[in-house]
Amino acid sequence: MSKPAGKCVFCGNSRDLTKSHIWPAWVERILPQPATHHARIIGHFHTFVPTAQRPAFEREIKQGHVGTRKPRNTCKKCNGGWMRRIEEAAMLIMPPLVLGRNHLLDTFSQRLLASFLCLICMRVELSSKTRPIPAADREWLMKHFEPPADWKIWITQFEGSVPIDENHTALQIGSSKNIAVGMEHCNSQVTTLTVGKFCAHLYSSTAWPDFPGYEGVDLTPIWPSGNLDIEVSMLPSITEEDVPWLHEAIARDLAHVPGK
Repeated sequence: MSKPAGKCVFCGNSRDLTKSHIWPAWVERILPQPATHHARIIGHFHTFVPTAQRPAFEREIKQGHVGTRKPRNTCKKCNGGWMRRIEEAAMLIMPPLVLGRNHLLDTFSQRLLASFLCLICMRVELSSKTRPIPAADREWLMKHFEPPADWKIWITQFEGSVPIDENHTALQIGSSKNIAVGMEHCNSQVTTLTVGKFCAHLYSSTAWPDFPGYEGVDLTPIWPSGNLDIEVSMLPSITEEDVPWLHEAIARDLAHVPGK
């Protein structure tokens, strides 16, 4: 029996599916990667031992560095059309962030950057086993070239030795103890991206869209928009050791989510 034909995860087109880089190829031109392999780890937390259901632990070594991953889940029209425009709009914004150079992010550049990071986040999520981001959010990015209004995106400088890394966690946040529980019911996600001297943290949820943010860590929000211009050299910084603490903060404190 032949494998069922796939569909583009953004527009639903079942024709001309192509392999699409999670990170565009020009990121490697900014920050060449010497790594020949990378580890794909599922179901592991660094800062606590969860009691809730989670995917079984898996550790798989893949060829190439993280940025070489190219899942086949988008069509040629999307990949070469609106996605390409979002990527190209970020080409002049990302280099000073990745290289840690002085640069002024005006409000329009912050919007372009937020759109680019949202696209990367969605690609990372689509390569995982859980899909907490609803199709409506992908459709919104495709049609409006910006993240949905209830997404939260923060940036900071990164102090670490890892050239490029992706951390993605799907969460189930509920307002009642009587709801169905399981990975298939995940409704929220956190994604932390590090590349060169740059770190971005993204959050979205259909259950807790008004998440107020974090305490104990200094991050600069770029979405929802509204900031004044940002001088990159003045961004706060996060260390490699603190990234897991930030990334796992919501999952670690999930018992304190309103309504739980």
